[in-house]
Amino acid sequence: MNYIVLLLCLFPIAFMLHDFEEIIVLPKWMARNANILRTRFPFLKKQIAQLQGLSMTGFVIAVAEEFIIISGVSVYAVLTQHYFLWMALFLAFGIHLLIHILQFIILKRYIPAIVTSFLCLPYAVYVCSVFYSEEIFTLIEFVFAGVVGLVAMVLNLQLAHVLGRKLDTLI
Repeated sequence: MNYIVLLLCLFPIAFMLHDFEEIIVLPKWMARNANILRTRFPFLKKQIAQLQGLSMTGFVIAVAEEFIIISGVSVYAVLTQHYFLWMALFLAFGIHLLIHILQFIILKRYIPAIVTSFLCLPYAVYVCSVFYSEEIFTLIEFVFAGVVGLVAMVLNLQLAHVLGRKLDTLI
């Protein structure tokens, strides 16, 4: 197996390891820390309420929706060797990891997914360095893919949470 294919196939695995930590820890962590978050970050009250209002089942549905997309795009990239969409999602994941690390630094306490953020970050850096050194992506293409990935991440996160809430009421 070629090492690019291996790097592509590791993405859904890294994503799920990271999200398992969030799935396991987030509900109890939010229950214990929501008041602290609302006090320190009053401008995030709406987002905090939305996270608290999402049941464990709803959150798992949202993660499953994201996992299906990441897995499908990874299979597509392996089969076609077209990497742009994969890289866009991968860069969004890398930025997501950096956001968790920033949250950890700002809060100065454990947050859900910080352990796996630190574990997955070297993989993310390595993948980007390989795709750059192998001249699969130029710096401009990385920037463009990153912007596309960020937009996709924000829009899909909203969709995934709505989907999680709606499907949760059906189950």
